[in-house]
Amino acid sequence: MPVLKIEGKEVRLSNLDKVYFPALNITKGEVIDYYIRMAPHILPHLFNRPFSMLNFPDGYGNKSFYRKQCPPEAPPWIETVAIPSSRKGEVDWCLVNNTATLVWMINRSCIEMHTWTAKISALDRPDIALIDLDPNGNSGFKEALQLARAYAAILQELKLKAYVKTSGATGIHSCIPLKPVHSFAEVREFLTKISRPVLQAYPEIATMERTIKKRGDKVLLDVLQNAAGKTMPPPYSLRVTPTATVSTPLLWPELEDDTLLPERFNINNIFERIARVGDITADLRDLQQVLPHL
Repeated sequence: MPVLKIEGKEVRLSNLDKVYFPALNITKGEVIDYYIRMAPHILPHLFNRPFSMLNFPDGYGNKSFYRKQCPPEAPPWIETVAIPSSRKGEVDWCLVNNTATLVWMINRSCIEMHTWTAKISALDRPDIALIDLDPNGNSGFKEALQLARAYAAILQELKLKAYVKTSGATGIHSCIPLKPVHSFAEVREFLTKISRPVLQAYPEIATMERTIKKRGDKVLLDVLQNAAGKTMPPPYSLRVTPTATVSTPLLWPELEDDTLLPERFNINNIFERIARVGDITADLRDLQQVLPHL
């Protein structure tokens, strides 16, 4: 079993030749290499956030399972935070605060990253307000782009800075960095209020209906992901899709491109994109913004 020495820690690796993305013949070893190279960009989005382990033992097209509790076989240098749980009393969530832990997670088949929108310093006060635009039925990315433009206009009017990114799956995430002073309920209330004019302006493509069967061919304006224990893939997380897409921050002019699709950004071209446009989130992720009263 090969051992990778990184940051003074030893990470034992296994099954590096296992194919995780069959259509591209991308192996587990190549996914580990991706995250090592991406560490400077993704670790700031993971730091001190409870990490939910979504395991894909056999990669795309096969079964997956979630795990929140830090495994008993985890090495002692894996940082954790104990959070009360109504079902289990207390759960020790892992923290992915360094490259060694990141590699250890990938070796456990956590191909995707999933973290809270709050940090351990204020678990009940999120520092990200998330608008999740989730297409349903025959709606798609084009409709999500149209709605993302509407939110962008509203946020600009409110003088709130945000970054927008592909979810890496079918939708779009608008992320508003916050000073951690608002409760999750206050964040949801704010996002609900700014979603109403979007819903009124685009009733043919937008919905806030929680029942899946009643959504029809519309994009869900999902604000309920803003809650304790809910997670989101951060920028630059791989997603387990046929083409190994990456949750990718977008330039604002790209929202105007109706030909844009999530598949445009993947494991094979994301580093070229960062070299060309830079890390779009770098100057935004630590903004200490306060939500205005509406």
